Amino acid sequence: MLINSLQRSDVANCHIILCTQEDLPSVFEHICELGPKSSFLFQGLSKKVGVSSSILQGLWISYSTEGLSMALASLRNLYTPNIKVSRLLILGGANVNYRTEVLNNAPILCVQSHLGYTEMVALLLEFGANVDAASESGLTPLGYAAAAGFLSIVMLLCKKRAKVDHLDKNGQCALVHAALRGHLEVVKFLIQCDWTMAGQQQGVFKKSHAIQQALIAAASMGYTEVRPTSTSLPLQGGKPRADYIS
Repeated sequence: MLINSLQRSDVANCHIILCTQEDLPSVFEHICELGPKSSFLFQGLSKKVGVSSSILQGLWISYSTEGLSMALASLRNLYTPNIKVSRLLILGGANVNYRTEVLNNAPILCVQSHLGYTEMVALLLEFGANVDAASESGLTPLGYAAAAGFLSIVMLLCKKRAKVDHLDKNGQCALVHAALRGHLEVVKFLIQCDWTMAGQQQGVFKKSHAIQQALIAAASMGYTEVRPTSTSLPLQGGKPRADYIS
């Protein structure tokens, strides 16, 4: 029904329809070019079929190519993401947890968190991306964002209940990664996060251990601004423990 309706569109727009029948050598490049231009094709059609134009666009893209997930995770879209086209790809069925070819086969969310594309991170989370999906090195999106110093993304991931106590294969959590690179605001935020629920689970990395490792990491790199405060240190008799302020 959709294709039949589209074939009755203006002749000037037929090149868009024809492209849906071609073997596209570079999926994302074509979708970037055609996707935004296709929106006007669905004006009025959505009222006829009772489906929103955004869903119709997603359906159109799903008929246009088989490699939706590959297009979403293409290098072009990773490093210069197109939010509108990415949304269409996801609506068409692209896997938001698809693993890329970069950062040790990291999921898309990890790469976007590492690069600092907040809008793209928000889009992936909106469509249910796994907030704790890790790369082969064990780093999660929170770890990548903390290491890069992107506070807005760190806050966004934590709002989605990302595990602050998660350890990568080197035994380092997001707090330690932030401290290693001197990202003071990220360190402050992560220390203030609620680690209580995680700390109650057996074998989980405790907040006190994370703070100690972060302090050592920051000191080893010469970041004197990253230092513990009396409100972030473990207490003993109402005072900070001596072994944490040496």
